[in-house]
Amino acid sequence: MRKSFLTLLLLVPCVMMAQVKVDNFESGNKGWVTVSSKGYCDVRENEYKTGINLSDHVLYAQHAVGDDNWAGAMLKPYTTSGYTYLHAYIYHSNGHQPNLKVSDTNAQDLLPLNTIKAGEWQDVVFDISAYQSSGIEFVFFMVDRSDVSELVWMLVDEIELSNDPSPRTEVVGTGSTPQTEPDGDYQLVWADEFSGTTLDRDIWNIEVNDDGGGNNELQYYCEKAVTVENGNLLLTATKESYKGRTCTSGRINTLGKVFFTYGKVEARIKMPSTANGLWPAFWMMGNDFSEVGWPACGEIDIVEMGNANGIKAGTQDRYFNGAYHWGTRWDDHRSYARDITLNYSVQDGDYHLFTCIWNAESIAMYIDLDRYPSAEPYCVMTIPKTNTDNSAPGYYFHKPNFIIFNLAVGGNFPAIHDINAITALADSPRAMMVDYVRVYQKKEAGETFSGKQTSTALTTISEEKQQTTKVMIDGQIYIKRNNHIYTITGQQIQ
Repeated sequence: MRKSFLTLLLLVPCVMMAQVKVDNFESGNKGWVTVSSKGYCDVRENEYKTGINLSDHVLYAQHAVGDDNWAGAMLKPYTTSGYTYLHAYIYHSNGHQPNLKVSDTNAQDLLPLNTIKAGEWQDVVFDISAYQSSGIEFVFFMVDRSDVSELVWMLVDEIELSNDPSPRTEVVGTGSTPQTEPDGDYQLVWADEFSGTTLDRDIWNIEVNDDGGGNNELQYYCEKAVTVENGNLLLTATKESYKGRTCTSGRINTLGKVFFTYGKVEARIKMPSTANGLWPAFWMMGNDFSEVGWPACGEIDIVEMGNANGIKAGTQDRYFNGAYHWGTRWDDHRSYARDITLNYSVQDGDYHLFTCIWNAESIAMYIDLDRYPSAEPYCVMTIPKTNTDNSAPGYYFHKPNFIIFNLAVGGNFPAIHDINAITALADSPRAMMVDYVRVYQKKEAGETFSGKQTSTALTTISEEKQQTTKVMIDGQIYIKRNNHIYTITGQQIQ
């Protein structure tokens, strides 16, 4: 068929450009239609503003049970040539591969070049070099070509034609980024400074079990592994035979005793040397855990260390992550996580401050805000509230949460299931030390707090624990914190 004059005009600039945007869905539906008899697609608000995609609108497409396996969304006609790759930001509900088709003349199902991750935005790249000269006729995304046993869906955004195969990593929609910077409006509402000689049982529950945390962990959690000494909470992992287990450790929580909605929660922690096998964590879950279970309660992992990726890279002392988990059932669990490798050690024998700022728009995690007040969050997720979509994070993270500290040994996270491979405990026990944990709020709408209130004395934290100042030494600016001197990059010099 003879190409129209308009089509020829489209072809000329596209061949000359390095890349061309097909659609970012911020101007409504430009002609995307549902493919298959039972399928469905539309342009909707982005309820998964996480990671690299903070934009306002996305394309939704689904493949329902009993639907044709080519179910998806198509933009037709879309005629152009001169490109070898098609990129699309995709958030897929499972780890299966979406398919792409761009022509009926040379019909092929194109598979992604990269591995698909469920529940996470990523730039998915398709090789369309077979159509570089002949041109593509349309853009047709198929959600999942397998015969599905449950509804599978995906979100698509930032579709681009390019001659560069490298997956994009830039964050889009930064104009919609929620305000997550800490500010001075927070007031202390609760704290535990661990200043006594025993754990306050009006605040904390000590967990006693050997259930492996649902992650095939090796430890037996017991009371003797939880102590308070010299103003610190200690959770101590020990290699020993105990009630059928090969090691012991400690885990405590505030379930039903201290719980809150929104605010800034922070803990000053001295991490153990995780080496190979230890898994310290500071995290929260919904206080409705006993009623709805996990993951319906929602889970906010402020910091976890000891992951297998850090072990493989030899960066165990500075590799950690923040994460979020939610969903209707354990076998329909959604998650979002971000890993970080710092340029300094977090297992240097010093304390490090971990902070979570949680409000009605987002949840963000920071490290060492006392040293670096303008630091960016290492993990942030937006949580637009919804009462109808139980697959969205905003369905789960607007209710009271309680606090958890634990030091796990082995399991799925470090990918070590043999006590003899836990090198961290080969010579002696190791302890996770918590100097304090504090909760601040702004007295804004939606905030709640329940539990043993902070005494008047705690509203003025001791000068030793809170003082952070800038000092000048030999013409250089340094940070003084807790009677230690640090360079502006965080290296302790005194």
